[in-house]
Amino acid sequence: MSKAANSYLQTQVATTTPGELLILLYDACVKNLRQAQERIRERDVKAKGMLISKAIDIISELQSSLNAQKGGSLAVNLHKLYFYCNTKLLQANLKMDTAVIDEVIKIISGIRDAYNQIVTQQAQGLSAPQAAAQAAPPAFERPAALAAPPAVAQAVLAAPSVAERQPHAAEVIPFRGPNHKVFAAYASAHKQGA
Repeated sequence: MSKAANSYLQTQVATTTPGELLILLYDACVKNLRQAQERIRERDVKAKGMLISKAIDIISELQSSLNAQKGGSLAVNLHKLYFYCNTKLLQANLKMDTAVIDEVIKIISGIRDAYNQIVTQQAQGLSAPQAAAQAAPPAFERPAALAAPPAVAQAVLAAPSVAERQPHAAEVIPFRGPNHKVFAAYASAHKQGA
């Protein structure tokens, strides 16, 4: 990555809110997965593997950034969902299965859309609990392998101890916030024209 592009990414990450950074990471993950599907169709095993690895890195960083103290049951359910997604991506990588990648894209896109609604509503002045209450549940079906995790927006409300003490968007989103690892995951997702 060029110095100018790296500088731009650092500025973008430094000036975004934690919620906006999450949206960027989800978008980068989906972008890598869609490109991996194209590489599978082209039988480009090396490029497919690199793109799936980037997506796994992003999901792993999101998983390790979860804040169980502030996120409560939402953080626990997201942890399970991220683990499920990474397991499915390893399977898709081995079997060159685009249908499995579609399943992960649907899950990640659903989480991204729910967070995007919360972040957007908070930018319009709603409190964290109000924004979470008005956010529609993500548009994905719960994977059968998981023990019934609630929809992202509903989980924020279902854990009143979390929602009651969270005054702004950064706390609705159960992550520790941006750090050098998150930046590295985001930058990795955008290297080499990805």
